[in-house]
Amino acid sequence: MAQIAGMHLHFDIPFYEIDERETEEYISSIVKSYSNIIFDQETELKVGVYEGSVKVYIALTGAIYLAIGQYGSFRSGIDYMIEDAKNLKGLVVSQLIKNGVSESDVVSARKLHCTPDKIRRVLLSIERLESKTNISKIDLQKELSKIKSSVRNICNWLDEKDVGLFASSIDPKYLPEDSRIPEIAKQYKINAREEDIVFFPLASVEYNEQVNKALKRN
Repeated sequence: MAQIAGMHLHFDIPFYEIDERETEEYISSIVKSYSNIIFDQETELKVGVYEGSVKVYIALTGAIYLAIGQYGSFRSGIDYMIEDAKNLKGLVVSQLIKNGVSESDVVSARKLHCTPDKIRRVLLSIERLESKTNISKIDLQKELSKIKSSVRNICNWLDEKDVGLFASSIDPKYLPEDSRIPEIAKQYKINAREEDIVFFPLASVEYNEQVNKALKRN
């Protein structure tokens, strides 16, 4: 499963003043109340509270394909997921303050770099590479190798459907050849087309005629 969001919170509150387990459960309940709605799924959550002044590490895992199903393209979906993660952090901090944590006790609250951020970085790397009009073969191969390595590392943490969604959204030349990733991407595209066909099993006669005309033109 992908780590779809995460945050690190630091509070100027002595550790001995809190119950570690109760605090973890309390923060988990707040995060869950927002995350399941924002990411449109039942997210898995890990919350760790650490000694010193209170430091909280929060990690959410889930499926990318579910989280971006409400958006348009894969790229725009990833951008929205990153923005959603920022909004989640703000909502959690606001709720903690509303429930009694002093705003002055919030030392810091930052969003963690998660799978959607890594995917966007790869997509930006591809865009930058394709915008270069004058690049040597050696530099081109270096850039391709870096991108393929990043794609492989990201896919290692994804389930197969998310691998298919991610890999099928980029040109096959950026996929590592020595893996199943190109095969999964190809199969994902085939399955997606079949789902589109099955989705309209009882289409109207007019709709079918329009489809047939379009197919003949192509």
